[in-house]
Amino acid sequence: MAKKVLVSGFFDLLHSGHIAFFREVANYGDVYVAIGSDRTYFYLKGRLPVNTAEERLFMVKAVSYVKDAFISQGTGILDYEAEIRRLKPDIFIVNDDGNFPAKRQLCAELGIEYIVLKRDPHANLPRRSSTDMRSIELMPYRIDLAGGWLDQPYVSKYYPGSVITLSIEPTVDFNERSGMATSTRIKALDLWGSRLPTDDPEKLAYILFCYDNPPGTEIISGSQDA
Repeated sequence: MAKKVLVSGFFDLLHSGHIAFFREVANYGDVYVAIGSDRTYFYLKGRLPVNTAEERLFMVKAVSYVKDAFISQGTGILDYEAEIRRLKPDIFIVNDDGNFPAKRQLCAELGIEYIVLKRDPHANLPRRSSTDMRSIELMPYRIDLAGGWLDQPYVSKYYPGSVITLSIEPTVDFNERSGMATSTRIKALDLWGSRLPTDDPEKLAYILFCYDNPPGTEIISGSQDA
């Protein structure tokens, strides 16, 4: 009979590093995953996860290396304590950045083997972490071909025609003075973080325009961005 192996974590923004971890853990037996709740995530990190606990549970259960998964009912670093006592696993496995004395002590108390694995990416894949992935900026830039509406009267004197405005998601870093509507983009980053929220575009445009141009603003900014 295969041994029961328990791991715990939030597994938000499920990525190749998580899958590599599950794959390695599966070498020790049947893998059970204790997923930290949204409440515990906020308690430990001071912010909410990108994906809810139910979404994270759905995704982790879909991983072929995982036999079963559940949402831990406790809070804090040992949020899975009730579940580990009920499941009675043979082995509890953590990676090196999840290795805490309290976890080791609990396993010693319950007679569970405690194993620490190195956090290595699979094969030639890049090293991933959910924290790093949260910092990736997906706020779009704007490109104006033939100038924006403020430039158009001047440009039309020499080359009459239409203005084409595009929004692109960045794949490279741009100079903040590169004519990419960066002043309003900076305001959007300040307001919403690294990506646009999911909401009515006209509502978002109104919020951004008002934030960029508070009462008393003499020179209106970001009209075309909005």
